[in-house]
Amino acid sequence: MINGKTVLAVIPARSGSKRCPGKNFREYRGKTLVDWAMDAAQASRYIDTIKLSFDRDRTPELCTDEALNEDVLRHHQAQSPHDWIVLLQPTSPLRTAADIDACIEAAVSNGDAALTVDEMGHKNGAVYVASAAWLAAHDFTHAGYRKVVMPDERSLDIDWGADFAR
Repeated sequence: MINGKTVLAVIPARSGSKRCPGKNFREYRGKTLVDWAMDAAQASRYIDTIKLSFDRDRTPELCTDEALNEDVLRHHQAQSPHDWIVLLQPTSPLRTAADIDACIEAAVSNGDAALTVDEMGHKNGAVYVASAAWLAAHDFTHAGYRKVVMPDERSLDIDWGADFAR
């Protein structure tokens, strides 16, 4: 909870990946990618509820490569309404609870949304935060969110099998 507002974190653990099948459940430095995300979420000062979202928790159209993460967030928000929604993709194992909390604080201070970027200012996929109202009308390709810089050494985004060696 932050400023009396509830926070839902969604970790989308879809099983299908064309580039790296089963990647969310593969080990990276001794833990699965899903476990990395869960551990960081559990250590956050603000997250009230964590939803580990498997394929079985969603409609079939939300389990495809074409499905938007925002639609998955909206689906879980409808099932468990919260004031703020956080997306934690398993493919960013080096993100910390401090990164999550900084992004939540930035979104709350902005009143709408925030996401993490690498030192060059590019989205790194680690943390996305939005108010329920903002998420109902926008997605993260829309302008109007704050950017929270994460160090490059924690901005790893695993998309390919070779990324597990980094």
